[in-house]
Amino acid sequence: MRIFILKIVVFCTLLASAYLLMVHKLSEGYVDMYYPKFTQKAGSLVIGLSRADEGIDPETILNNLPEKSDQSLVNFASNQNYYGKVYMDAIKEKLDDSAENRFFILSISPGSFTAPKGFGTKGIEAMDTKTPIGKTFDFTSNPNYSYIMNCYGSGLYNAFLDVDSADNLTSHDNGWNEISLKSNTFTITKDLMFDWKRQNLAYFERRLPKEEVKTYRLEWFGKTIEYLKNKGTVFLVRMPADEEIVSFENEHLPTFNAMVDSVAKVYKVPYLDYSESRPGFGTYDGSHLYSETAKEFSTILAKDMSPFLNN
Repeated sequence: MRIFILKIVVFCTLLASAYLLMVHKLSEGYVDMYYPKFTQKAGSLVIGLSRADEGIDPETILNNLPEKSDQSLVNFASNQNYYGKVYMDAIKEKLDDSAENRFFILSISPGSFTAPKGFGTKGIEAMDTKTPIGKTFDFTSNPNYSYIMNCYGSGLYNAFLDVDSADNLTSHDNGWNEISLKSNTFTITKDLMFDWKRQNLAYFERRLPKEEVKTYRLEWFGKTIEYLKNKGTVFLVRMPADEEIVSFENEHLPTFNAMVDSVAKVYKVPYLDYSESRPGFGTYDGSHLYSETAKEFSTILAKDMSPFLNN
């Protein structure tokens, strides 16, 4: 009996060791497009959904801000990061409170405040805890074993394969996910852009009957602003998108800009609205900026932020 138990212990130990070895091996290469967002402390943050994830480049922002501004800006946005308790808790864990002259870019769109119809507080928070920011407890370590063990969506055997990001995607150490129109193996053509925009609009149409703006998300948006105002300068930013996308948003939530403007006045923070910028910034699917236009937009955004940071 003792020998049997000993064999089980040895087997479990070897299994655990092999698992941890693969986790460590994976951390030495490419993990996934969101992993870099979880591997460092940050004094300043880009916060929001996928438009901010792909459309705001921290390096370009910093190159166009006053030199005294905090230099530890990380893009902490992703397509599942809706305003709520889970996101705010992650932000708190991410921040480096020793940094000075900090600033926070809070990207907003109507989708930032939605959740399925019928969901109350418990349902929304349960949904949010199933996202990477809800499943991991470590937001700053490098290597980040917690992220890999809790959030990695593929087999750990990839640790021993030559796996990289898609050719048109570059995941930067500062958290920015850069989309290039051309790569060695694939070109995003105008026809593809048109088709992807059509698919996006169809997807938004399908979501309309199923989701709604939630008071819960608006309340936590306010709490997030209030918390970050005590840390640095907060900017509310509505990012550019193609005219058809913005028209769709404005048609189905015509009070959105007035609502955000009132929030900005209550908390005394600037609201920078680029949704009506014409001519617009090029997107690859109607909603998301690509490499060149993301840098162009980030340059303009930084210059518009600068007067508030020079005070």
